[in-house]
Amino acid sequence: MLPTAGHRKGSPIRISGESNGWKRFRLDCAALTAPGIGRNRNEDHVIFAAPGDPQAEEAGAGYLFAVIDGVSQGGRGRNAARETGTSLLEILDDPRRTELRPDLMLHRLQDANDRCHSLIHGMCAATALWVWEEPETASLAVAWAHVGDTRLYVHDGSRWKLLTRDHARGPILDRAVGQGPGLVVATGQRSLRPGERLALLSDGVWKTAPPAGVVPGNPFPGTAEIVRRLVGHARLNGSRDDTSAIVITARTLDAGPEPEH
Repeated sequence: MLPTAGHRKGSPIRISGESNGWKRFRLDCAALTAPGIGRNRNEDHVIFAAPGDPQAEEAGAGYLFAVIDGVSQGGRGRNAARETGTSLLEILDDPRRTELRPDLMLHRLQDANDRCHSLIHGMCAATALWVWEEPETASLAVAWAHVGDTRLYVHDGSRWKLLTRDHARGPILDRAVGQGPGLVVATGQRSLRPGERLALLSDGVWKTAPPAGVVPGNPFPGTAEIVRRLVGHARLNGSRDDTSAIVITARTLDAGPEPEH
């Protein structure tokens, strides 16, 4: 079993495990972010308000994750990414969070867009994810809000599927937080079955280390190992973009310990 809200010894990987208070499910989660090859500053920002993390609110309302990728503009992209992260984290203190999960993510990204445009003059791509247990239907649900070229994948037991669509033409973003008035945020929602895995990735990872090639499964490694492989392969393949990944595995409470490798 993965320890709760800790770091693997000798590694910057953040990991968490038991979803205290949930009736049937647990999440095994891991996150890792690193600057691109040759960069001395990481313009990505990762939100990991996972089980046991100090940023996570009460388990009944679910858990918030995000990968935010600053568009390099002399430091303004990095500031835009952090401003967007601050805006998303306000969800955790919102008393409406249980009733308005998808809408709150959308509104927080639109609010960040206004602030980044008028105050920071910087832009970023962002994909935010909320995972929660539905007690009445004994199921897990996931909702997301997305803009730019960060990506959300799911592995449904047979293959990796892309759940988001890039808002970009080559290296140029068609949509980005901070672009100015009228930002359209894409949203989606689906159920999450035990054994399924979600991967939130910056373009520095998926362009050089797509999950289907790096983690084909059969058998799957542990969640923290998947994150290590994704970011590690991206850097080995020479990614000059910053590399960030969050992986989430849904499990039942009575499942045995997750394999480490």
